[in-house]
Amino acid sequence: MKRSNLRGRLGRGLGFLLLYAFTSLIPLGIYIHMQGGPEAEKAGGAESNTAQSEVDAAAPGFLEGVSVNPAPEEKAEAADNFTLFDQATGQTRTLTAQELLPAAIACEMDLSAPPEALKAQAVACYTLFSKQRQQGQEIVCDSGQWLVWTDEASMRARWGEDFDGLYGLLTDCVEAVAGQLLTVDGEPITATYFAISGGCTEDAANVWVTSIPGIWPVASPGDMLADGYLSEVILTPAQLAQAAEAAFPEAALDLSGPEDSWLMDIAYTPSGYVETAKLCGMEVSGSQLRSALSLRSACVESEFRDGAYHLTVRGWGHGVGMSQAGAAFLAKRGASYREILAQYYPGAALTQE
Repeated sequence: MKRSNLRGRLGRGLGFLLLYAFTSLIPLGIYIHMQGGPEAEKAGGAESNTAQSEVDAAAPGFLEGVSVNPAPEEKAEAADNFTLFDQATGQTRTLTAQELLPAAIACEMDLSAPPEALKAQAVACYTLFSKQRQQGQEIVCDSGQWLVWTDEASMRARWGEDFDGLYGLLTDCVEAVAGQLLTVDGEPITATYFAISGGCTEDAANVWVTSIPGIWPVASPGDMLADGYLSEVILTPAQLAQAAEAAFPEAALDLSGPEDSWLMDIAYTPSGYVETAKLCGMEVSGSQLRSALSLRSACVESEFRDGAYHLTVRGWGHGVGMSQAGAAFLAKRGASYREILAQYYPGAALTQE
């Protein structure tokens, strides 16, 4: 009888232990499993290979619908801030993307351009600034000259009673494309842009020696209808020589030949921009010629007549990447910002951060 009671007590004790293990240890195992699951990985960053293999082995859909909040320090790391040095004030500013981009667009584009063109400019600016930030480059602006960025006071002073409407337009465009980047192999590209092409955009290698991934020359015929597309510069031989000497003070320029030979042997790239030229006996690149003679573009033709050089210039800017006039032209004809970006950055993917 005593032995039977002992067995009963042992049985009940064993049952209690099993019940305790089921109610206490299994939920703990589930909790540990959830902490290493896919959603936690997204919130907390990459884990070790061992932890990842455990996650991969989990039943599919186990954490579906479960939301795990990231740690506070990870939110701080993800803050989308940019640091600018303002040459006008000598100050360094830290701005969020939402603070930076509306003013950056205002510095770059005619705000009468269609919203889709402004959105394309917002993505290009954000991509370029992100690339500079990634590479540790300082973003330099001049708020007084409206170069790269300007402050709210300057915008209010220029726009007056139109400020609220124009700034609202800009913020709407920025919000519509927030976090969107042009990338190649997952990395932001150097998304350059300029005012007006000569009818075709240029290869970066012809301007800055090296190519830019995701960008190559494309047709941009709408630019030929833009205000400022065509300009003319007339220089006497003396003015040409003076400009060359100022641009290349250390060079041994040759002015011994006839005056009509001081700018000659002009070779062009497939896009129609000057590749090389002889300037006062010195071989220069198209970019050097443009800078030396203060031309709007390196898409230039020269004719010597009536004792002077008549330079016909097409376009405005370096010609690499997105033409802002071309973007506006396409948007007016119904193109979306995605289609505009695909036209001018044909080798890049539009991705969301």
